[in-house]
Amino acid sequence: MDNDRVEKLEQVTDRLMRRASKRTTALITPYPISNAVFGDKVEGVLLCYMFPCDGVISKGMFKVGAKPKKEIYIEAKLFNDVEVHSKGFTFNKKTFVADNLAIEVKSGDCLKVSLSPTDEVVTELWVSFLWIPTVKDVEVKSYLIEELEDDLQKKRLTAE
Repeated sequence: MDNDRVEKLEQVTDRLMRRASKRTTALITPYPISNAVFGDKVEGVLLCYMFPCDGVISKGMFKVGAKPKKEIYIEAKLFNDVEVHSKGFTFNKKTFVADNLAIEVKSGDCLKVSLSPTDEVVTELWVSFLWIPTVKDVEVKSYLIEELEDDLQKKRLTAE
C-alpha cells in the first residue's frame, strides 16, 4: 500500500514538474508614430506627437516620393517645458532607416519633425518612428499556461 502511495506521489510530482517547465513569452509591441505629407514643395513640419507616458523611441524611417539628387535634412526636436533636444538626419536615398535610436521620452514630451528648406523639390515625404512605452505603463495580464493553450486551441478550431 505504501508503494502505491509513493507511486501516486511521484506521478503527481512528475506532472507538476512538466507544467512548471513550460514557459511563455510576452511581447511589448512598439507603437508606430507616422505621417505623410504631399504637395508641390514639401517643407516645414512633417509630424507632431505628444507622448502620454515614458518610453523609448527605438527606430525611425523616412521615405521620399523620388530619390533626391541632393541631400535633404530632417530635424526631430523633442521638447517639454524645461528642455529641448534635437537630432538631425541627412540622407540622399529614397528610403532612409535610423536604427538603434534609443531616445528616451518622458510623459508630456512633444516631438516635432521638420524638413529643412532645400533646393531639392520634395513632393512626397513619409515619416515614421517606433515608440516603446515603459513597462510600468503597459497593461499586464497574468494567465495560466493552460489558459493560453486553451485559448490558442479555440482559435485554431474557429480558424478551420
